[in-house]
Amino acid sequence: MKILLDFTQIPVDRTGAGVYAENLIQELVHILSPTDVLFLLIQDDELLVPQFVDKVANVRVLTIPSRIFRNRAALIFYEQFLLPWLLSIKSIDVIHSLHYTHPFFSPAARVVTFHDLTFFLWPQLHTRARRTIMPIFIRLAWKRAESIIFVSASTRRDAEKLLPVSKSIRTVIPLGVKSDFFLRFRNDEIQDALQRLNIHHPYLLFLGTVEPRKNLIRLLHAFEKIAERQPDCILVIAGKLGWDYEPVIETIAASNFRERILHMGYVSETDKRVLLAGCIMLVYPSLYEGFGLPVLEAMAAGAPVITSKVSSLPEVAGEAAILIDPESVDQLASAMQLLLDEPVRLNKFKELGPERAKIFSWKKTATETYKAYQTAYQHRRRDR
Repeated sequence: MKILLDFTQIPVDRTGAGVYAENLIQELVHILSPTDVLFLLIQDDELLVPQFVDKVANVRVLTIPSRIFRNRAALIFYEQFLLPWLLSIKSIDVIHSLHYTHPFFSPAARVVTFHDLTFFLWPQLHTRARRTIMPIFIRLAWKRAESIIFVSASTRRDAEKLLPVSKSIRTVIPLGVKSDFFLRFRNDEIQDALQRLNIHHPYLLFLGTVEPRKNLIRLLHAFEKIAERQPDCILVIAGKLGWDYEPVIETIAASNFRERILHMGYVSETDKRVLLAGCIMLVYPSLYEGFGLPVLEAMAAGAPVITSKVSSLPEVAGEAAILIDPESVDQLASAMQLLLDEPVRLNKFKELGPERAKIFSWKKTATETYKAYQTAYQHRRRDR
């Protein structure tokens, strides 16, 4: 097969979908057959991906100018009018669109990854432009793509409830976690890194983009409820600013405990591992997740986890985390206090997390994705 992965939608600073795309490529190059050719379509400010595939004989990297196509409207124009031409002249058999958007007309079999259905279920949690445009791509992929990949069974159930009957092949392929997250830092390494990051107290950690879906205002109020009983404890929020983040910043500024709330902004993969290794617990009360990668990474790192009992999060966490109603500040505060008060319970989740996380791997993700390419290719050939 000739396969093209469209990496052009993925930003340089990786969050959920970007982490998925990067790790998929890293593993996929090892399972290609000798007769396959993998084309990677990237923007020219993407520096990591070419390093992953350097010296891999059957991989070709194609670039487009980021100064033009980092603009969303320009990228959609490229995708709809220029990408089909590229697929044709390169005789591509399968195109994998990694993040919803895809060419409406394609000479190649289409595989499209659906990360979540928030554009339908929680439209108020997205910008007006995204809640207008993205449902169009989702509906058309559902109708026309040979194969849809869902990152969780929860996301697949949501799609099947919300969208009409479709002939697309539907596959659930969970995300994975890097083996690096299972490695343990020495205590002095953690302390040196935390000093560098300006963290000088025991801390609760939130990891993710600052946006409405992450439910950070309730987390802040829950922290305020326990703060007096935990005078040495701080809350660290690690993640880049998304959209509509201003209410979170305003809530921090208005808090009586604002000196004990640290927003770090975007953190590197290395610093993420250090933060997970050093935290008391990860608190991730998201209102909805297609998968919930920070929960998996935290479990692998041995960090106790409190997360929501909605959408895909119970599917990822299993019995290895405390699950709460994300709309209840009291439940969230009680769960945090429970783990702080009971070291035995805290240690139990430190042991359960890595065992749970071992069932997820990027190699498994890539292997199942390659099978989806084969199925889509065969499906397309039968229909011709």
